[in-house]
Amino acid sequence: MKILVGTEEITPITPYPVVAIGNFDGLHLGHQVLLQKTVQRAKEKNGTSVVLTFRPHPSAILSPKQPTQLLTPFEEKRDLIASCGVDVILFVEFSKEFAHQTPAQFAQDLLSEKIGCKEVFVGELFAFGKNRAGKVSDLSALGRQFGFAVVAQESVLLENKLISSSTIRDLLRAGNVGLAAKMLSRPYTLEGAVLHGDGAGKNLGFATANMNLPGRIIPKEGIYAARTTLLSDPHPYDSVVYIGSKPTFHEKGAVQIEAHLFDYDKNLYGKKLKVAFLEWIRPDEKFENSTDLIKQMQRDTKKVRSILRRC
Repeated sequence: MKILVGTEEITPITPYPVVAIGNFDGLHLGHQVLLQKTVQRAKEKNGTSVVLTFRPHPSAILSPKQPTQLLTPFEEKRDLIASCGVDVILFVEFSKEFAHQTPAQFAQDLLSEKIGCKEVFVGELFAFGKNRAGKVSDLSALGRQFGFAVVAQESVLLENKLISSSTIRDLLRAGNVGLAAKMLSRPYTLEGAVLHGDGAGKNLGFATANMNLPGRIIPKEGIYAARTTLLSDPHPYDSVVYIGSKPTFHEKGAVQIEAHLFDYDKNLYGKKLKVAFLEWIRPDEKFENSTDLIKQMQRDTKKVRSILRRC
C-alpha cells in the first residue's frame, strides 16, 4: 500500500484507478461499505483502489473558530483506511486555495489530469467545490466530460438513523456510546498521554490517569464502563472512566477525562493510553462530601465490573 500526502508530485495512477472520495472521519459502517465496493471494483478491473481524503479536515480551514471535533485524528484515520485493503491513500492538503476551486476545476485538475480516474465512488450526499456547490449529479456530468464514471453509494441506516460522522458525534454528545459503537463497528476510543492531575482520585482511593485531548469529540459528561489499553502493552484493562468538571470539589472547572484501571497499580504518567467507551453509567453530579462521593464511586465500580463481565 502507498500513502501520498499532497498533490504536487502526483502523476496519473496506474493501472485503472478506482477512487473513493470523502472526509472519512470515523470510518464508520457507511464509509466501510463504500471502500469495500471501491476495492472490489478495482479488483474486477485489475486496477488500483484509491482513497482520496483531506488533511486537515476542511472545517479547520473553512471554520477555524469552530472546527469540527474529530472522531479520528490523522494517524488513526490513516490506519483504519489502510485496514480496508486499499492500494493507495491520497491525503490532499486542504487549503483556502483548494476550497475555492469550482466543481469543474476539481474534476478536471485533480481527478482527471493528476490522478487519471476511471471510476469514482462517493456517498449519495457528496458535495464538492467552492461552497460545496457541486453535487453527485454534477460530478456525474463532469465525469462524462472528463472520462470517468461515477457510482453513488446509498446512505446506510441503523436503528432508523442515518449512519454519518455527524450522527455519531451527536450520539457521543448524548452519551449513547453503544449505538455509536455499532455505527463505527467498534467502540469509540480516545488516545493520549497521561498527564499529572490534582491527585484527588488517588486521595479518594481511586487513582486515575488524566488525559487532555483537544480537537477530539468528547462523550457526554458522566461515568462510563470502558476498557483501557497501554500502547506499550496490548492487554486491555477493565476501567471506569469519569468525564466532568469535578463539581464536588470545584464551583467551575474545565472538563477532565480520568480513567481508573482495575487491577493496575503502576505509574502511568507519560504513558500513552487508548480508552474504549462501552457503556454510559450515570451523569456527573455534585456530592455533599467526599464520603458520599467515595460510596458512589464504589457502587460505580461494582456496576462497571458487572457490565464488563458480559462485554
